Order: sequence, then structure tokens, then C-alpha cells
Amino acid sequence: MRPVRAAALLVLLGIWLGGTAFMWAVAIQTFSNAERIASTWGGLREGEQGVSSEGLRMALRYQASEVNRALFQGWGPVQLALAAACMGLAWSARPGWGLRILVLLVSAIAAAQTAWLVPETVRLGRMIDFSAPTALPEVRGAFWKLHGWYSTLDAVKIAALLMGSIAGCLNWSDYRVLPK
Repeated sequence: MRPVRAAALLVLLGIWLGGTAFMWAVAIQTFSNAERIASTWGGLREGEQGVSSEGLRMALRYQASEVNRALFQGWGPVQLALAAACMGLAWSARPGWGLRILVLLVSAIAAAQTAWLVPETVRLGRMIDFSAPTALPEVRGAFWKLHGWYSTLDAVKIAALLMGSIAGCLNWSDYRVLPK
């Protein structure tokens, strides 16, 4: 057992957990703000300056989509770097197999999200950006299915990161950071 490496692992797990929660908050806020601005901003109401309310709403939702796409595409490589560092620390700190398995689980989830779920969700999202709500039902269905998978895997990842962080602090599985 190597306390400095074990403590570094806990710090990285906490950073990963906080980053994941931050991404959820931002993703929710971008669309919420787009709707709020579209429904309350007086400067571009219906017919003024050539922009309809629906046109403004569509433009703001597109902007929110692009912000979310950029954030999630950037978050993937950060997660892979965190995964690599956490795996290295989990094996060198020798915290026990429970924590190692959790690190492997969250690393695999991050790899799947980065390699497949995010790129495919971005591709499908761009296909439906300016289409009518009833257009492209197969593409919309596939988009929402992938979105659901990403969200579900993120929830599993948050639970595993939280469990790993708490367990590490509570001296779980041969792991000692806190004094006895």
C-alpha cells in the first residue's frame, strides 16, 4: 500500500466525479437558457428585425447544441487521460481489487462514450438540427436512444466514482489513507 499514490488516486477520482457532474449541469443549462431567452427577450420578438420567434428559438437551440457538442467532444479526451492516470495509480498504489475494478469500469465507460456514443450522437444530432419535429423519425429515435445510453452510462459512472471515492476514504479493501 502506497499512501501518496492512493491519495492521488482519490483526488483524481474526485476530479473526475466533479467534472462529470459539471458536464450534466452545463448540458441542462444550455437548453434551459436557450428556451428562456427565446421566450423572454424583447429585442427580437415576432416580426422585429426580420427574425420570427420560432427562428430565434431554433437558432438558440442550435447554439446550445453546438456548445454541448464541443464540450462533450472535449470532455472525452480529458476522461481518457483521467482513466489512464487512475489505472496507473490504482495498480501502483495497490488499493485492493474492489477499487481497481471500479476504476476499470469507469475507464471502460469513458472509452465507449468517447469512441462511439459521443461521435454518433453528434452526427445524428446535426442531421436533425433544422428538421421539422416530425421529420426523420428513425434518426430522431436513434439519437434519443444513444442519448439515453450515454446518460445511463454516465449515471453508472457517477455512482462508481462516488463509491470508489467514499470506499477509499473509509479504508475499504486494504486501502489506508485515513489513520486508523
